[in-house]
Amino acid sequence: MSMPAKSYPKRAYRNPHDQVLSFLQRTHGDNWAIWEFRAEGTGYSDEEFCNRVYHAPFPDHHPPPFSLVPRVVASMREHLRQGKDRVVVVHCKAGKGRSGTMSCAYLISEEEYSAQKAMKAFTTARMRPGWGEGVSIPSQRRWLRYVEAWKGREKRYVDRRVRVHTVHIWGLRAGVRVAVQGFVEEGREIKTFHAFTNSEKADMTAGERREGEADVILTPAQPLTLPSSDLNIDFERRTHAKYGLTMVTSVAHVWFNVFFESQEGEESGVFEIVWNEMDGIKGTSRKGMQALDKLQVVWSVEKVGERVIEEPKEGEPVMLTRKAHTAEHEVDMKELGIRHVDSESSQGGGSDILGDISPFEASGGGESGRIITGISLGAGTRQVEGIEEPKEAKEARIGALKIHGGEPA
Repeated sequence: MSMPAKSYPKRAYRNPHDQVLSFLQRTHGDNWAIWEFRAEGTGYSDEEFCNRVYHAPFPDHHPPPFSLVPRVVASMREHLRQGKDRVVVVHCKAGKGRSGTMSCAYLISEEEYSAQKAMKAFTTARMRPGWGEGVSIPSQRRWLRYVEAWKGREKRYVDRRVRVHTVHIWGLRAGVRVAVQGFVEEGREIKTFHAFTNSEKADMTAGERREGEADVILTPAQPLTLPSSDLNIDFERRTHAKYGLTMVTSVAHVWFNVFFESQEGEESGVFEIVWNEMDGIKGTSRKGMQALDKLQVVWSVEKVGERVIEEPKEGEPVMLTRKAHTAEHEVDMKELGIRHVDSESSQGGGSDILGDISPFEASGGGESGRIITGISLGAGTRQVEGIEEPKEAKEARIGALKIHGGEPA
């Protein structure tokens, strides 16, 4: 379900908080419990839902840290095994991406579903026909394939520190910021560990390229090590607009986990992806104008300090994470559109913008040269008192995902 909302305008398009509680008590008695995945906070106290709330928060439009998955599916299993009338209630913001990822992870881990079958089942249960996939974000779908692989490895996951050696990019356009990110605070936050500068860029262009494009290798000047096996490569492209402003014309990122991108026993590898397969803005496929053609990340792992994580067995206690603090205002996600020029980032040398920022032109480049702003992400968006919400928000009605006999009811 979508998040329980306590105040307007959200009560108009989310699930009213008091009605959620009333529905659960009336329909499921004492057999329900809530799993929430909001890194931005729930907006309600556990006491308001009878202290039956499990917390596993991670940021919107992203996959979870994989180390969280075994604990979430085990806690759901332990709740459901206590009676045939038990139900699991899941919510994030719209009850789609994060909720769908964890619901599908449970079906794969505990109900013998394949990743594809689980995603199809969730789409059928969550979405109206023709309204798209329930779990649609590429990195979240990749995570569900990882869950399937994890189950095939006897549910054994090894979380290690990862060193990023080089990032190879084919067809990199000018004015792109390339950053390496990972999870901190038990997955509640995403931290930028490094943004590459021009001094770390080697131009390897061979043959003809259009003006403003290059094949490059990015090598961090200092060893770049992340604390876990989950990595995100983040891209933002800017061009000059008028009056001392820049236009953000591209936003994209891609998450991967090195444990599942390598064979058993391997300590290094290469992750590769093309532009069209990356995640877009706010959980959509839209990324703006094309910023690159293909990406490769060369990495290795450090075995010192590795953590072996297995799913808790039946009857064992399951510890999840702490509830996220509810922000007064939700954190703004990256948007395409106008920005003020950062004088340091608009120059070469130590700038974390690779190449010169070129003048903005409304034609040419990917997606037929269209610049998608925060209010033109397609017909699938609606405005509610100035707040942009995806059309799926209207789908989010009161309900619970009840699982029995291997099929969602």
